[in-house]
Amino acid sequence: MKKLIIYNGFFRLLIPPLTGIVIYLLILLLNNEVSNLSDIFIGQEVYVCIGMAYLVLEALRLFSFTFEKFINNILLFIITSTLIGVAITTISVSAYFNYVLEFSIADNQLLIFNTTFGFFSLLYNLLFVSQIYLHKQNKNRLLEERLLTETLESEFNQFKNEVNPDLLYDSLETLITLAHKNVEETEDYIDQLSLVYRYILSHRKVEFVTIEADLKAANSIVYLLQSKHQNAISITEELDENIKETLIIPGTLPNLIENIIRSTIISSDSPLAIKILFDREEKYLVVEHKTNERLNQSQSNFKRSLEESYTIYSDKPVIEIIAYGINYFKIPLLEVEINVSSEKETIEE
Repeated sequence: MKKLIIYNGFFRLLIPPLTGIVIYLLILLLNNEVSNLSDIFIGQEVYVCIGMAYLVLEALRLFSFTFEKFINNILLFIITSTLIGVAITTISVSAYFNYVLEFSIADNQLLIFNTTFGFFSLLYNLLFVSQIYLHKQNKNRLLEERLLTETLESEFNQFKNEVNPDLLYDSLETLITLAHKNVEETEDYIDQLSLVYRYILSHRKVEFVTIEADLKAANSIVYLLQSKHQNAISITEELDENIKETLIIPGTLPNLIENIIRSTIISSDSPLAIKILFDREEKYLVVEHKTNERLNQSQSNFKRSLEESYTIYSDKPVIEIIAYGINYFKIPLLEVEINVSSEKETIEE
């Protein structure tokens, strides 16, 4: 609210003198006896009007800080603020006449002062209220634009996650290479690629899947990236059948394992071994591998997105721990009663 023009230093410094001069001219016009009025005010009248303008406008500015209390009754705020301006005018002009000029002000003169200063107080309040609403309107528009931008970015990121362009480009490059060497292997590769994208597209609007379904998609990801890394990637799991039926968010394991592969230096001399196991004490699904990170890792927001997704469904956080050269990703298991048979059928097709 302090960005409004009435709080601007130049406005507070320059507007009262202009207001006082205009009010003084209006008083001369309303009095209809300019010569007699000049006899009463011997050069001081304009400065008196300017001083009173400072008092009134500053009082109204201070009162404006109580606007929130009148948010549901703007008319009451305007009337109260205008009456404050009139009251200050009455006290100020009466004091000037009684203590400086040493005689009481006439009722018609007091009415003229109150009318002019009351009118300018009303204009000041209307300016303030209009600026408040203009400021709120602009703020709401900015908020709408920001929400629209965030929505578009979210939809774009979701689209990229669904399509997974990096995996698609790598797979197409591998397919081109395989097509000139081994037709049967090429067909198997296409089957695995179609399995991955069928899984991604069929689960984009599904909230939960079993670990078993997600693990099969993760194995397909590993198969697709093996050729690029000289078959130096291995993935093993030590999970009971009942644990495999536990629920997680779709794409957790495929995306996590792909993220691990892309952020790790892999070669025949330094293979990547990924283990998936269950922490019975803390009830976490644990994905572990030896750390051998690339220097120029891609700035993926996968980890942040994974953490945000699990906060919706679980009180437990997603945890990443690096200890003794081993990287541990701990995924909380979800306890939700849903029909998971459809998910199993989709991945097994």
